[in-house]
Amino acid sequence: MEPDPQKVKDMLEACSSGKLHVVDTLLKENPVYASQQDLETGASPLMAAATAGNLALCQHLLESGAPWNAVDRQGQCAGNYATTAEHWAIVNLLVEWGTRAELILGAIERTSRDRNAISPSPAPHTPVEHEPSTKPDYLRQRLQYTEDGQALLDDDNDAVMMEWERPLMKAHAQVLMDGPGKRVMNIGFGMGIIDSALQDLQPELHIIVEAHPDVYKRMLASGWDKKPNVRICFGKWQDCLPKLIAEGVQMDGVFYDTVSGILNFILNNTNIN
Repeated sequence: MEPDPQKVKDMLEACSSGKLHVVDTLLKENPVYASQQDLETGASPLMAAATAGNLALCQHLLESGAPWNAVDRQGQCAGNYATTAEHWAIVNLLVEWGTRAELILGAIERTSRDRNAISPSPAPHTPVEHEPSTKPDYLRQRLQYTEDGQALLDDDNDAVMMEWERPLMKAHAQVLMDGPGKRVMNIGFGMGIIDSALQDLQPELHIIVEAHPDVYKRMLASGWDKKPNVRICFGKWQDCLPKLIAEGVQMDGVFYDTVSGILNFILNNTNIN
């Protein structure tokens, strides 16, 4: 059954105003209404509920099939809406839901790969500097920062990083830096969210590894190379880390948050700690 455009609007209005009986009626009629977006703005029911701060409704929509990572015409997802409105419980819900979804998809992919494997024998060990990228075309894609500074998008308009991650990044920075004077490394600059948080905590040495030329250009334009305690390593971490190790560089903490797709690499290399 094709969704009725008017009922799509009714669903959005019901999610904004918290009319749960209308939401349930529409979902019973056609479950696809949980994921339908406004044709003009791209707004989704989950975005409307997140803006309204309705935690229970957000949970209900997710359980009914609403995509946690759908974006509107401006590249904003439900997490952005919740962050802007400072509904942190909803932000946490979306992060947990997204993490769970990625772990499940990763498990399915690994199971499928194992079933289709020709030989059960383990693959030969490959030095980390020779490991292939999990998204080999990423560095050739043109990245763009949205005009409102809320997101970094790739060629497919998929989010590389989004502003709603800021409170999470601040929490990570506090874990890495339990006091000033630490030596820390961040792999993957993106929008510079965690690097800004780390700078606020006054590290002795702050190494940033970034491989994408568009992001590196942004870093230079923003003056990150001028900060006295910052060292930028332009290149893939697989290339940069062996050089730093050869120099005898030692760190108190490392934050690792590169472009999506790296999860399988981490899960399949359990010697990383």
